[in-house]
Amino acid sequence: MPVPLLDDEFRLWTEWLREELGHRWGPERREILRTRLEPRRAALGLDSFDALLFHLRFHPEREAERALLVPHLTNNESYFCREQGSLEVIRDEVFPALRQQLGAGGQARLLSAACSTGEEAYTLSILAAEAGVFTAPGALRVTGVDVDPAALGRAEAGVYGEHAFRGTGAAWRARFFEKQGAEQWSVKPAVREPVRFRPANLVQNDWWRGLPPQHLILCRNVMIYFDADAVLRAARGLWEALAPGGYLFLGHAESLRQVPVPFNLERRPGALFYRRPEGDA
Repeated sequence: MPVPLLDDEFRLWTEWLREELGHRWGPERREILRTRLEPRRAALGLDSFDALLFHLRFHPEREAERALLVPHLTNNESYFCREQGSLEVIRDEVFPALRQQLGAGGQARLLSAACSTGEEAYTLSILAAEAGVFTAPGALRVTGVDVDPAALGRAEAGVYGEHAFRGTGAAWRARFFEKQGAEQWSVKPAVREPVRFRPANLVQNDWWRGLPPQHLILCRNVMIYFDADAVLRAARGLWEALAPGGYLFLGHAESLRQVPVPFNLERRPGALFYRRPEGDA
C-alpha cells in the first residue's frame, strides 16, 4: 500500500519547495509531488514524508540528500535550437551589435540560466559560430547554471541522444557533433571550448556572485514553475547578473510585465526580450 502524503506533510513540503526552489505545488498536484518524493523516501527506509523532510533539513548529510532529491523535483526537458524566433534575433541582431560594442579585444559573456542538461548553452556557442562572431581565442564565454547537479553532470559530459535534436536537421547535427555509438552524439571541441557550467539557484540571493556582468541571458521556461515571490527574486537576480545594456530572453509563456524591476521590453517579429538600460549602474 502506498505511503500517503498527509495534509500537514503536503503543506510543509510545499512551503519548503516554495522557499528553496520557488516552485508552486497546488493541491491538484499533490499526488504528483508524492510520486516524485517516493523514491527517496523508499531508498532511505523512512516511514513517512515528514521524516524525509526532517532528514533533508537536519541530517548531517542533508546536502548530499538534496542533490539526490532535486532531480526528482525539477523539469529537465530541453533540446537544441528551442524557440527559433528568439535565436534568430540573437544571431542576426544581438551578436552583431555586441561585436561592434565590444570591439576586437572584448569578450562576449552569455549566460544560460536554468540550463538543465546543457543544450541551450551549447546552442549559444553554435549560434556564435554560425554568425561568424567572437571567433578569436577568449572572445566568447558561455556559462550555464542550474540547481540540479545531475543535470549539470550531463551538461558537462556533452553527449546527447536523438530526442535532443528534434528541433534540428541531420546536416546541422553533423556539423557540430560527433557520432558516439549507435544513437548518441557528442559536442565537438570547438563548440565545447567556450562553455562552462556551475551550480546556481535562481531564487537564492547572490547566486550571480563570481560571474562577471553578462551581455546576454537566456532564462527560458523556468519561471512558469515559480510563484510570484520567486519570479521577483529571480528577476532581481537576473538584473544584477546583466551588464548595463544587456539582453534578457525569457520563454514565450513568461513575462515580467507585473514585476517591479525596470527592464525595458523590446519586440521583434517572432520574439520578445528585455534589456537593462544603458548607463545603468
